Amino acid sequence: MKQLVKKIKPAEGYSSALYILLRALLPILVLLIIVLGLPPIIAALLILLSKWRMFAVKPRYWLPNLRSNLVDIFIGLSVVVFIAGTDLWVTQVIWTALYVGWLVWLKPRSDSVSVMSQALIAQALALVAFYRVFPDQTLLAGILVTWLICYASARHFFNAFEEPMIRSLTQIWAWFGAVMAWILGHWIIQYPFLPQIALILSVLGYGLASLYYLDKNDKLKSGTKIQLIVIIALLLFVIVVFSGWQHKAIG
Repeated sequence: MKQLVKKIKPAEGYSSALYILLRALLPILVLLIIVLGLPPIIAALLILLSKWRMFAVKPRYWLPNLRSNLVDIFIGLSVVVFIAGTDLWVTQVIWTALYVGWLVWLKPRSDSVSVMSQALIAQALALVAFYRVFPDQTLLAGILVTWLICYASARHFFNAFEEPMIRSLTQIWAWFGAVMAWILGHWIIQYPFLPQIALILSVLGYGLASLYYLDKNDKLKSGTKIQLIVIIALLLFVIVVFSGWQHKAIG
């Protein structure tokens, strides 16, 4: 009997396996809430309640804990938006599976590539989700939320590299995102699935992150740098030129 127990016992112990199961349970509960026709706000509140441990410490740690968990919160709330935004069962299950993968596989990883991926994915999904749910938000709300998303994602990204100028670089990217929200907020341009501002900031974010990563690892050769810059410029050119700017201005 003992030998059988040893064979089926997880390599990292039962507590680790139970922890993984509990993590995987959250996306399933989110899916059930939405499929049963309950208001998506309940699923969003469940995501927030799952982060209760942020406040299970002294109050002076609440803000730092919240700041370090924003990326995970953005992913969870974005998944709620995407699951609730479709009636296709297959699509809902895919988003649920992706959320399980985030919680069980990607989120626990701490290597630089994984942390970089976490930050970039969170920024892209959060921007898409926000502008899809609130396409007619006020200009000020768009600026503030875009600033917060870019700030949290940039801070998470630079933490992976122990960047000495993390505060300055984070604020620069957050400020740039806010400026883009202010400029593009004067036009309502929605592609079939992607708001234009989310697409532009994602292209720039992924491009600049790639340049930064290669430079930090001494892999950024002049030819590679030129290629990446050209690709970023071409993508932005296509996005801007082929956008339907006519009759989009709102003031």
